[in-house]
Amino acid sequence: MYDVETVLAVAETGSFRKAGHLLGVGQSTVTRRIRKVEDALGVSVFERSPAGARLTAAGWKFTLESRQLANRFLETVRAARTAGIGGKGQLHLGLTASLSRGELREVVARFQMRHCEVRLSFTETDLGELMTLLSHRFIDLVAAAGEPTSENGDMLLLTRVPLYIAIAADHPLTQQRNVEWSDVAMMPFMVSAAAPGPTIHDYIIRRVSDFAHKVRITVHRVRREGLMNLEGLGLGISLVCEQWCGVRYPNVVFIPLKKNCKAETIPFSLTWRPKNDNPALRRFLSLAREVAKADATSSGPS
Repeated sequence: MYDVETVLAVAETGSFRKAGHLLGVGQSTVTRRIRKVEDALGVSVFERSPAGARLTAAGWKFTLESRQLANRFLETVRAARTAGIGGKGQLHLGLTASLSRGELREVVARFQMRHCEVRLSFTETDLGELMTLLSHRFIDLVAAAGEPTSENGDMLLLTRVPLYIAIAADHPLTQQRNVEWSDVAMMPFMVSAAAPGPTIHDYIIRRVSDFAHKVRITVHRVRREGLMNLEGLGLGISLVCEQWCGVRYPNVVFIPLKKNCKAETIPFSLTWRPKNDNPALRRFLSLAREVAKADATSSGPS
């Protein structure tokens, strides 16, 4: 654990000496720990130079995954320490989307109002990691885009989420009440490298390929807020779910996206393990079914 902590400290500071100061150990100790890690991996983690230490390609991958594991370990420790608290109850939800608006927000709000004694906690990351956490019971429920299937557990189709184009407020398209794919197919798109960016990337390619255009997509290593700031600067457009539209971003507007004059939507589902006997989960699912039924009734046949 100390060796991994040392690698992360050197990566953050760019220096063996500064990492030693940060950790309260000597530079020789830092050097010994880094060499131990590199010997175990069989590759160099850092490029040494008089100017400091830079991560190698292998080092980038190792530190990224190590940081994620370290954060997950701390979350697991906290969960274990509070697992014995009785009477109040806990519910751990995994998300890939914003809670700024939409049916999921409504379910959470109703649950909080009716069951204020239950402590809610949230994890937002990519779908693969969420499913892993669900499988090992670190979270109780995953809320994400996708059709209900039986592969990952029990699922409920909560709603179909409208899609929007996020675009700079001074762009000519903002004069339209809605846009079709044909209006934006040749425009430069932007997506985040973080979830759900890769999923959006593939979705855009599938849709734009229908128009025989070469898709222009730039991937940025920023999260949702960073991507929206780039939108406001007019560097491109992006595809977002309705849940994102409840937040205001500088110089960004959201235009409803249509396909063949009908609103473009994607399914949004809840997934849980059938053997999870958490009473709080059962109460949450009961509310979710109420909202899903009401949404289906109001939407009518497609």
